[in-house]
Amino acid sequence: MPPPLSIDLKERIVKWYFEDGMTYRDICDQGRVSLGLVSNTIRNYQEFDGQVNNPFRRYTGRPSYLSDEDMAFVESTLEANPSMYLDELQKKLNDTRNLYVSIATLSRALASAQYSRKSLKKVSAERDEELRTVWEIAMAEYTDPNVFIFLAESAVDNKTVQRSHGWSRIGQPCVRRMSFLRGKKYSILPALSIDGIIGLEIFEGSVTKEKFLSFLRTHIVIIYFSFS
Repeated sequence: MPPPLSIDLKERIVKWYFEDGMTYRDICDQGRVSLGLVSNTIRNYQEFDGQVNNPFRRYTGRPSYLSDEDMAFVESTLEANPSMYLDELQKKLNDTRNLYVSIATLSRALASAQYSRKSLKKVSAERDEELRTVWEIAMAEYTDPNVFIFLAESAVDNKTVQRSHGWSRIGQPCVRRMSFLRGKKYSILPALSIDGIIGLEIFEGSVTKEKFLSFLRTHIVIIYFSFS
């Protein structure tokens, strides 16, 4: 069974109908929902004192194998480690709560709780939020943008322009002949101020500590003292 629609969407349907004066058909096209959903939402709003859902509705069917406490454990586990596979989560439930459920049951339970698997956003584990806040407070005293110079590093080789996604028929792999050799790598170090790029160096190879310090001495320090 698909997950229920959000309360926010149903409240938006009510706004479209009563405040914006849209018709049922216009709301269907705008929200990409069915005519029955629009009708039920408006009826619930009128009959149940502004509630978009029927408060007396009871869902039927086989009860879930996972209790509220089990789902709370699953959600807290995924919050601590969102990259877990379903079989790892299955083993965690079995080892910690002595509850064995199938992979399919876990998948359905997560879908009902409106969980989905998506690309992982990585955040540095070494980042210290307290130190970050202290740094932001210290930097707030500088109000003149002329005192800032921003440095960036980038690199390119033969594999940089190669695309990582493609199209093919369902059930068939997407294959394209590509070079596995990176070739020569070129790095770029630009320095940017409010006046634009004030320093630039392009060289073969990677940026090392020695090359970065040399760039600062020959491009940034000299430019700074020549204008000061």
